[in-house]
Amino acid sequence: MIIFKMQNKLFSKISLNEDQIALAKWISSGLNIIEVRNLKGDASYLLNNMIAKFISASPAYHLSKSTVISLEKEKINFQRRYKRSRFYGKSKSPSYVYEHSIPCSLVRRKLMKVKNDFESHLEVLIQAGKVVMVTREEDDKLNSCGLKSAMPPGWEWGHDNFDRYKKAGIELSTKMLLVEGSICR
Repeated sequence: MIIFKMQNKLFSKISLNEDQIALAKWISSGLNIIEVRNLKGDASYLLNNMIAKFISASPAYHLSKSTVISLEKEKINFQRRYKRSRFYGKSKSPSYVYEHSIPCSLVRRKLMKVKNDFESHLEVLIQAGKVVMVTREEDDKLNSCGLKSAMPPGWEWGHDNFDRYKKAGIELSTKMLLVEGSICR
C-alpha cells in the first residue's frame, strides 16, 4: 500500500495500492484527451472498464449475507487472502457476481462534471464505491428491481454507496473477502 497525500483536507491521507494509482493516472490522463471527453470511439466502454478495474483493485471486497453463508459452507477462511479469479466467472458453482456499489457509468458521468485535474478525478474515484460480492440470485434481484446500472430514485452523489442493495432487499455482511492477484473484469 502506498499512502497518497492530497491537498484536500477530506483526503489528507489515502491508502491506495500501486494498481489503483496506475489506473487513476490512466483515467485522469484519458480525461485530458478531448475525444475521450466527447466519448468518441470506445471511450465510454474504456472509461467504464478502467473505473471498474480501479474499484476492483481494492484488497478487500464487501459480501452479502447470503454470500457469507455460501462461503462458510465452502469452508472459506475470512482471515486468508484469495485470488480474485477464484470466485469470478459464469461457470463457477455456486456462482458469485462482483458488483460495483455505484455503477461505473454513473462514476464516469461524475468524472466528466468535476474539474479536469488529477486531484478532482482521484476524489471521485475514491468516492466511487466498493466491490460487493453477491450471489447470482441476488444479482438477478438487483436487475429485476431496475438497479443493474442505476441507483435508486432520489439517490445523489455522496449518499450511501450501498443504497441499491438496501432497495433490492439484499443484506450486506460486515465480513470482507481479502483478495489479491489479477483484476477480474
